Amino acid sequence: MGPKFKRRILSIDGGGIRGIIPAIVLNYIEERTGKRIATMFDFIAGTSTGGILALGLTKKNSDSSINREPEYTAAELVNFYRKYGGKIFNQNIPLDFDDLLQPRHKPQGRQEVLKDLLGEAKIEDALREIFIPSYDIELRVPIFFTSNPDAEEIKSFDSRKVCTGFKMWEAAMATSAAPTFFPPYKLDTGHHTDEGYYALVDGGILANNPASLAIMEAMISYKKKTREELHRKDTLVVSLGTGSLTKKYKYRDAKNWGQIKWALPLLNVFLDGQSESVAYQLNQLMVTKADQENNRNYYRFQLPLSSDNGHDKIDNASPSNIDHLEERAEKLIEHSKKDLDELCKLLKEETELYSNQPDS
Repeated sequence: MGPKFKRRILSIDGGGIRGIIPAIVLNYIEERTGKRIATMFDFIAGTSTGGILALGLTKKNSDSSINREPEYTAAELVNFYRKYGGKIFNQNIPLDFDDLLQPRHKPQGRQEVLKDLLGEAKIEDALREIFIPSYDIELRVPIFFTSNPDAEEIKSFDSRKVCTGFKMWEAAMATSAAPTFFPPYKLDTGHHTDEGYYALVDGGILANNPASLAIMEAMISYKKKTREELHRKDTLVVSLGTGSLTKKYKYRDAKNWGQIKWALPLLNVFLDGQSESVAYQLNQLMVTKADQENNRNYYRFQLPLSSDNGHDKIDNASPSNIDHLEERAEKLIEHSKKDLDELCKLLKEETELYSNQPDS
């Protein structure tokens, strides 16, 4: 008997320092299965902090003798947030009106950390097909980083897929350049001669939850490779959230807000709303409970986050908040243990079956 699914997709939401939540869930999966994430999924998509995780999980080992193995375990990526969260979000808190006109954080610490994490690794050398969204504010089109050279499209007017010639840390910088928090990321390129660069901001602007994009791209990629259609029922999707927001914006307050007062709330509402709307759509389209005719093919792991003490802020990298996020992740695992263990068993079985199948 062959595998149940032709493609296994992992999708990781954006959410800044809250990325430690899906990292802890991924660590649980690795510990339960005894396998690395990059060996259990064919296609990994991630936005912003989720994109950083996707890149870290698929980076080849720098030791050339074992470079077909991932450089990092999920546990090491959990430690990445613990160790470097404060450097990425350098606590440059605005103090006066002039500061409000600048990005909240300087990008240098983030770039240094991501270069150290990902080194000189190239996007096309990822161990699995990856898909990382960002958005060009000059071209006004989505820019998708892909490790699949056959998917590259650098001349389209409505979007572009880029692969060769770019490094993992550059994609990580682009997808995590959240407006108001960081400046846009300038990525030099010869793809268009007018400017000679992409001006990129956080992929959450268009896909904070990239799961639906990942399904579509996996279908396109599969058809190009096999010349066969990939149907939803043949696709396993695992979607990891970074915490849904519960902070309330009262009508009596918001009705009088102007551009400045709406800036940060608008971004939070937009990113959270996009994530949850995609989750709702896939919950309707995919199979969330197995029956006699269909295998379960969609798992979403998400939890609510309180706004108390700034727990829901994407840039609250204080030691106490990281501790809180870790506690919430453990609660998520405890609450979802039945589904997680079911998924781990399925992934382990599927991986072992795939290893005995011809390449497809």
